[in-house]
Amino acid sequence: MQDSDKEMEVTMEELEPTPTLLIVEDNIVNREILCNILGKHFHIITASNGLEGLNFLREHHKEISVVILDINMPIMNGYEFIEAVKDDINLFKIPIVVTTVHSSINEEIHCLDMGVFDFIAKPYIPKLILTRINNIIRLLKSEQSIVDSTTDALTGVKNRKGYYEDIERFAALPDADTRSLGIVYLDINGLKLVNDEEDHTAGDLLIKSVVDITRQVFYDAEIYRVGGDEFIVLSFDESESSLGKKVMKLKTCWTEAISASVGMVLVHGLKDIEAGVAEADKNMYEDKNKFYEGKPDHSLFFKKVLNTDMVRLIGAMADFLPGGFLAFRLDTGELVHNNRDVAETLGYDSVEEMQQLVHNNIKYIVHADDYNLLRAGVNVVKHRAGGINRVELRLTMKNGNLKLVKMGIKAVNTVTFGELAYVFLILDRF
Repeated sequence: MQDSDKEMEVTMEELEPTPTLLIVEDNIVNREILCNILGKHFHIITASNGLEGLNFLREHHKEISVVILDINMPIMNGYEFIEAVKDDINLFKIPIVVTTVHSSINEEIHCLDMGVFDFIAKPYIPKLILTRINNIIRLLKSEQSIVDSTTDALTGVKNRKGYYEDIERFAALPDADTRSLGIVYLDINGLKLVNDEEDHTAGDLLIKSVVDITRQVFYDAEIYRVGGDEFIVLSFDESESSLGKKVMKLKTCWTEAISASVGMVLVHGLKDIEAGVAEADKNMYEDKNKFYEGKPDHSLFFKKVLNTDMVRLIGAMADFLPGGFLAFRLDTGELVHNNRDVAETLGYDSVEEMQQLVHNNIKYIVHADDYNLLRAGVNVVKHRAGGINRVELRLTMKNGNLKLVKMGIKAVNTVTFGELAYVFLILDRF
């Protein structure tokens, strides 16, 4: 075996597993030469003009690793192809390698300005072509390791870090002001019950099943896991009708054991995606309330959770707030719990003094709303520099009302659960 053959063996090992290349070339001879050079080491797809290649790429973009592109073609030339790819949010990351002749310096400069990754000179040199493609594959693998840090290990969709990186990138797109975006917020139903009554393996299976179903419906969208049981879907260039049909199709795929509450909204422009997500989140809670009607055993805050569990949960959330938290019995007014800030909030010198003075009178200090708490969550909103900007406490009641308590607003909010009332005291001191 000659030295060149040994070098080729190493190259082939380095390329495993072999990616798929899309060759867009109208000249039959040139296309066959490239297929002969690369076909032994890659899975090859060919297209005879830019439009044919673009249509295939849009439909199979997740399968293509590299595009090899000729410039001078009928119907759609290489420049038009590049421009279309770079303007497509699903395609712009795919590396494009342009085939050129040695004298096409201006052509190469123009292609580089348009975002082309590399060039292959004509006449073709097999070893050089393989080396350049191999280098691209190595770079793709390196970039994939970065992508992995933004990917949820359980489901394979992007995580919260990936979500924030993407919405910042989307806002900077040239057509960000004109693009429409369908936003869907999902919250898996009954996950806590599955984890408690079965095990976390069953819970993981439920999560993956919901994601798999969502992928089948929103197959061309970006999906993010932003919480333990919460997901965001961003689907570009939707209309009210198309988005509504997809959400209805999604709901028809649910079963008694596998389902999620869903909220959706269509926004025009990508500059403030988070505002749209907040609206979809709100709509999701309306759907969640409907799901829990007549199903108290499924709810985190009904029969499956004791009052002592609720006290610990709300107490932990209240520690984020610049005020206090306490709980008292509705029938007697007896104080059963308070956190470390509540005495100061109410103006007492110590917790002991407060407990002594308000033991049977606390229900006259605050007025309990006649609500049952369905869901509670804390949203810590931070500046880019990392400092906390505000803290929001979101309380969803069984009757569908939503309360939002923001830091910086002096207020007293009371909710009831069973025989206990939970009081959140927010100070205007930040």
